Amino acid sequence: MDLDREPQKMAYAAAEEIRALNHRSLDIKAFYGEYNIINAAPNQVAGMVGGLYTLLERLPQSIQQASAALQHIEEQQAIRMANGDDPGEATSRALRALLDAKQAIQIAQTHLREASGVMSNMGGHFIDDDELEDADTAV
Repeated sequence: MDLDREPQKMAYAAAEEIRALNHRSLDIKAFYGEYNIINAAPNQVAGMVGGLYTLLERLPQSIQQASAALQHIEEQQAIRMANGDDPGEATSRALRALLDAKQAIQIAQTHLREASGVMSNMGGHFIDDDELEDADTAV
C-alpha cells in the first residue's frame, strides 16, 4: 500500500480499476475461470459482487474524510470561488451533497451485502475428473 500518493490520485486510480473491471466483465466468459469452463462462473461472479461490496463498505469513510477536509479548509477561509459564490454557502451545499452520497452508498451497500450473502452459496456443478479431461474448454 503506497500511502505517499495524493488522495485525488488514489481516487482516480480506484476509478480506473473499476473501469478496467467494467471492460473485462463485458465478456461473460471472463467469469469462466482458469480452465475456461462455465462451472467456475458462479463462484467468479459471487467473488466480483463480494469485491464490489467491500468497495462500497470503504467508500463512506473516504467521503467522510473528504467532508472533514473540506470543512477544515473552509474554516481556515482558504477557499475562493471562481464563480463569485460565497465560499461558506458553497461549502454547505457541497457537504450536504457529500452526506447524501454517503447515505446512498450505504443503501447500495445493504443491497450488495444481501446479494453477496445469497451468492455465497452458489457454485458450479461438480465435474468428475474424467469429464473435465473430455470437456471442450475452448468455449
